[in-house]
Amino acid sequence: MTLEENLKLERYKLVTDRQKYFTELARESFTSYMKVLTGLTAGSITLISLKSTLELKIPLLSKILYLVAALVTFLGIVSVLQIFFCLARWKGYRQAEIQIYADSPPIKWWYWVFETLYCIAIITSIIAVWFAAHCLISAIKSSGG
Repeated sequence: MTLEENLKLERYKLVTDRQKYFTELARESFTSYMKVLTGLTAGSITLISLKSTLELKIPLLSKILYLVAALVTFLGIVSVLQIFFCLARWKGYRQAEIQIYADSPPIKWWYWVFETLYCIAIITSIIAVWFAAHCLISAIKSSGG
């Protein structure tokens, strides 16, 4: 194997490794978001169920629930942005792979289906958290605390 062929092979290994890295990073961003969402949701439910025991007043509980919703929104936006960043980097490395090895299959739109579904799930969860926070606060206020 010549030096040029060896360098081409090493570059090919690098770009395919980077593609795998950014695919895993996008998945990890989604997984981390869902873990935090689950924890915050469980914590919020615990607070609501123990509001009498903890003697939490409705205004404080409302602020906590809206703060949790705001935190979920912030983390969701960061996760979606990270997923888009990973997709852009993946595409760059995929194009480099095609330059190195012309017989590589072309980039197709459906390669991003899972990442798109991750983003849809995150956005849907943000909407659900705000809806749930509003409904819970309304229910608590209407029940008289």
